[in-house]
Amino acid sequence: QHRMRKPRLYMLLVALLATLGSAYAQRAAIEDFRFGNYLLGKGLLRDAMTLTATLSDDYTPEALDSMRHLSGWIKYHNRLFAPAAERFSQVGSTSPLYPKSTFFGVVCDLEQGNIEGAKRRLDSFATTPAAAPYGELVAFERGGIALLEGNREEYEACRATFSYAHPILATEQHNLDRVATTPARDLSPWVAGVASAIVPGLGKIYAGDVGGGVASFMMVGAFAALTATSWAKAETPLNWRTLTYGTIGSLLYISNIFGSVASVKIYYQNFEEINRQAVMYSIHIPLRDIFE
Repeated sequence: QHRMRKPRLYMLLVALLATLGSAYAQRAAIEDFRFGNYLLGKGLLRDAMTLTATLSDDYTPEALDSMRHLSGWIKYHNRLFAPAAERFSQVGSTSPLYPKSTFFGVVCDLEQGNIEGAKRRLDSFATTPAAAPYGELVAFERGGIALLEGNREEYEACRATFSYAHPILATEQHNLDRVATTPARDLSPWVAGVASAIVPGLGKIYAGDVGGGVASFMMVGAFAALTATSWAKAETPLNWRTLTYGTIGSLLYISNIFGSVASVKIYYQNFEEINRQAVMYSIHIPLRDIFE
């Protein structure tokens, strides 16, 4: 009997030590988690990064999820979107921080232009029990992604689930609708070029670049006036001043035409970039309030 008690005592001792070690790791993780958030709140991003640079193997799975989230959160605040997205992906689906990690991971993916990664992240989240309270938010995020892709049909399908009654999402849902229903102006580069050939700068004004159009008109007009004045004074075009002014004026006139054609392309690029920024803003802003 005495011999049998030793293995049992040994096993109890091992179990006790394991329990104490787990409790210590959990306590250490809580302290690290609190301290990391404290550093983040104080704007000490470098110190917070150092704290979470390596995660201890002694943490319990629950503690490790918390620290992975904290690590991703700190990297997100440092605009290190790729490593932040990776850390957020490592948070387990049973963690209370899993929903927040998922949605901010989506933002990190989109900031990198990784639309497919953002879609996969949402699809994976939607299959877990944790997604139940976030159905409208998932549809909202998917709708924003559809607009980033230029997929209006997919957006309309997501929009059908918007309630417009959610106290945090309603404003941004309306903002996405405005982006979806506000088309770009129908501009023609040919019209812009011909307009500037007739009146220098008019094509740029047509494309929305009023300042550039006025500047083109004044520069071409100024050299045209200098050329005419020099010609009149010399009573012949064959003098160096007239030829110089005329050459510069002609180059400005031709560049004004090509510039007006390019201004149409620039208009569409700016329009798409403004819409992209508006969609990213709308996708991002509600998350801070929801996961406050």
